[in-house]
Amino acid sequence: MNARQLEIFHAVMRSGTITGAAAFLGISQPAVSKAMRAIERQLGFKLLRPIKGRLYPTPEAQRLLPDADRIMSELSAFERLTGEVKTGGAALVRVVASSSSATALLPAAAAPYQKANPAVRISSHLLPAREVAEAVAAGEADFGLTLSPVQLPGLTVRTLGAAEMVFVAPIGHPLLERETITPVDLAPHPLISFGRETHFGQLLDQAFESAGERRQIGLQVTMSLVAACYVQRGLGVGLVDSFSLNIGLVGVGWRPFTPTVVLPVTLMSQGNHLLSRHANGLVGSIEKVLQGWARSMRKSRR
Repeated sequence: MNARQLEIFHAVMRSGTITGAAAFLGISQPAVSKAMRAIERQLGFKLLRPIKGRLYPTPEAQRLLPDADRIMSELSAFERLTGEVKTGGAALVRVVASSSSATALLPAAAAPYQKANPAVRISSHLLPAREVAEAVAAGEADFGLTLSPVQLPGLTVRTLGAAEMVFVAPIGHPLLERETITPVDLAPHPLISFGRETHFGQLLDQAFESAGERRQIGLQVTMSLVAACYVQRGLGVGLVDSFSLNIGLVGVGWRPFTPTVVLPVTLMSQGNHLLSRHANGLVGSIEKVLQGWARSMRKSRR
């Protein structure tokens, strides 16, 4: 059954009569009857049976109807999509992101972008960095954002900007009276922090070792947002990526951490695919947010 035959079959089933299907399709009744007979010959079984002068669907036709409904719905959606692409109308940008790229950076960039482009829809999924790369490589997303490096064949990567590790503590904590925080300052304090096997944890361990200290982990987490939430509840102090400062946590103060631990923001896309203009527009908005946050961080270190 080809697409046109499927359209005729679906019209007959949904209208209930040959006459109704012909009116819906804008063709003659004989043309519909002829097409239905051709479909039955091709399939090798009857789709309609006459009862007291009227045609009724056979059980076989009824069994085919749910799939016919689904396929016709998908064809209609595809036709709408091609029309939107042609006219530059509504579009979907699919983004996968890890850590604070998903919880802080992308929302900050999506808000002004969607305000300026209300017809564009954004699909955002939070995944671990490795799965971000895999999703992009598989074509399940237009682009990905991570703060941890991941290498996969077939990916194009570039750096958009960077976050850095900062110290966070409940408002009123004595360490917040200092201008900057060092590993020596934190030596007596078990941290809400990342495991030693993680990328962030390894970077922090290197920073502590360079100062002759060992990082003490009191409560282990995998995301900066989670660490900041524990700090907000008064469970301790932590080191988190600076993007977490932009999610509006109340009751949490912060200070720069020295030595500086830089976390590059990596944009991943498929190597053989160009980003759509809508995806490029969102990337541009992300870069503007990163530039603004970078200026704020530089001011805080003066």
